[in-house]
Amino acid sequence: MKFFIASFLFATVCGTIGCNSLVDSAPSASQPVLKVEDYYLPLKNIGASFTYCRKTATGADTILMTMQGQDISGVMPGNGMCYAADLTKTNHRLYDYYYSMNDSEAYTLGKLSCGSTEKYWLDLKAPLTVGQTWKFSNTNGSYYLTNYYTAKVSRRGATMKMPDGTIYNDVTEVIYLSQSGDSTVKWFAKGTGLIYCTSKEPDSDFGQEMRLLGQN
Repeated sequence: MKFFIASFLFATVCGTIGCNSLVDSAPSASQPVLKVEDYYLPLKNIGASFTYCRKTATGADTILMTMQGQDISGVMPGNGMCYAADLTKTNHRLYDYYYSMNDSEAYTLGKLSCGSTEKYWLDLKAPLTVGQTWKFSNTNGSYYLTNYYTAKVSRRGATMKMPDGTIYNDVTEVIYLSQSGDSTVKWFAKGTGLIYCTSKEPDSDFGQEMRLLGQN
């Protein structure tokens, strides 16, 4: 199986030049995934942390996301539970960030509090298999401004090689297209969650590009 190859070599520490890009070149597997939790952030694992390089129009920075566990009980999108994460930047706390998840769906709620059931981004929806699609509306949400999206699983079971040499097996690629022409791509690795994201949308919380540097 071919690897995803970096467009050029660079250090693993995110510098002012940005996160750099990856080349999409690996084949896919056809097996469906019925439990999306296996491909999402470990929201239940309190203290688990992920370091990302985030690139925006003004430059690049390093973001640390630390899981805080379940936030509140109640009915969330897809009847899932709500989970919180703490975001920091260079030892400066940014804000709480929220997610919701059940066995078949995983949502980014963003900087809005749990309970904002119509303000979400539907990241994953089972069965995850090549060609699977779903639609959602991000109504005045934190993640993007108001828009309507169609998501499509374009790859499943791919292998990705990061610029620092780290290899992720069993990666799912999802492409999200809006009516206004935005194209967002996310990569989810089994046992890890989000490892790469790129978008044309300048209002994205994750910037124009976001790449996983490491996890604890």
